[in-house]
Amino acid sequence: MAEAMIPVLKDTKDPHYRYKMPKLTAKIEGSGNGIKTVLTNINAVAKSLYRPASYPTKYFGCELGAQVKMTNDIFVVNGSHDPDKLLSLLYDFIKKFVLCAKCKNPETSLTIVKGAINQKCIACGHAALIPKTLHKLTTYILSHPPNETTLSVSNSQAKKSKSEKKAKSKSESPKSGSKSPSADATEAKAEQADEHEFSDFEEDELSPEAVAQRLREGLENGLVIDAKASANLFYEIVKEKREKNALLDVAVQKELLNEAKKLDIKDKAVLVLSELLFSQDMFNEIEKYRLLFLRFCADNVKAQKYLLGGFEILIGDVYKEELFASAMKILKQFYDQDVIGEEAILEWAAKDSKKYVCKEMNRKIREKVARFVEWLKEADEEEDTDDERKSDAKTDQEEEDDLLEFSHRVSGIQIEEVKPVSQTNGNSVHKDESEGEDIDIDDI
Repeated sequence: MAEAMIPVLKDTKDPHYRYKMPKLTAKIEGSGNGIKTVLTNINAVAKSLYRPASYPTKYFGCELGAQVKMTNDIFVVNGSHDPDKLLSLLYDFIKKFVLCAKCKNPETSLTIVKGAINQKCIACGHAALIPKTLHKLTTYILSHPPNETTLSVSNSQAKKSKSEKKAKSKSESPKSGSKSPSADATEAKAEQADEHEFSDFEEDELSPEAVAQRLREGLENGLVIDAKASANLFYEIVKEKREKNALLDVAVQKELLNEAKKLDIKDKAVLVLSELLFSQDMFNEIEKYRLLFLRFCADNVKAQKYLLGGFEILIGDVYKEELFASAMKILKQFYDQDVIGEEAILEWAAKDSKKYVCKEMNRKIREKVARFVEWLKEADEEEDTDDERKSDAKTDQEEEDDLLEFSHRVSGIQIEEVKPVSQTNGNSVHKDESEGEDIDIDDI
């Protein structure tokens, strides 16, 4: 009897939708403390999604706060779990780790490059990074990269990949098909690690609340906490406050700042805030969440530079189609709202970087905002010139003024404030607007 097939895209209304997967089936075995849910067809489901079966299984474990075991193609989640609940979680997994963010097509592949998870859509060509803070599963994916077979999105690609791998194996090894003792040992060690990964904790100790509590206790006791874990915890805290519409509350904002300080990610916390708070309506959201960002960025150039990194990711990757054309307008909004200052912007614009997006995209973004950056430079140069002129005007009277101020203060005599030369002679030290054309930044 053929397995029942369902759409990969949840709640699709298209009767001709062609991407299907087997409906997830599960069997509950055992009783009492030994009860468990066996995912009977997870291999077939995962194959239709072009992902290793371990990924959705681990996702279930994280979401349910349960131990998982994966040995000899048997995938088990401890405890008794309703198949409909598991199917709902599967759709959540598909949304986060399978569907293209642009066209919602499941023909995507994952690759690990320089410690980051890259997702590429074969259908539309859209490429994007999966944020490490998206879900705890990202940590597992980074340590267990998908292999060539699961990356394939068609039978022909899978066959080609296998044939190339086989030819390479023959050319490199005198005995094709054989495994070296070291490879066998590594594989056995990996399987053993998978089976016992969560054996140190009881089921109720794996819930998000329990993990967060252990992290907090570690911080209070002065233990070193992994930065990635700290960022994930802060992400969950902010997400919870956002869902309660509490982020505009002053007390909540102060609480978030204190949490970031405790987690030792005060500067980097703006990356998490950017991911959770900004959307295609980024321009208006900057003003909406201005006070929250100011708590992290005020007089903190380092945090402002991290926020510029978040700006790069959103403009050049996540919402590229919607926001790239408005890059200068959005950067000016950050500046007008006093969230990102002149110093941070000029330093960011002065050099190439591939920290957040590829170097080519970084260059395109900086070219897009070049007119605004040039305006900042000219304003800075004019200010420096004004300061120099005022300093020169004061130099001649500086010693005399200081003596007068001191002597009159001692004798208790009040004197009028000495006005700068530029004011007493009625002449302005500022450059005449008629001398040249300046950029009208308000027209941007």
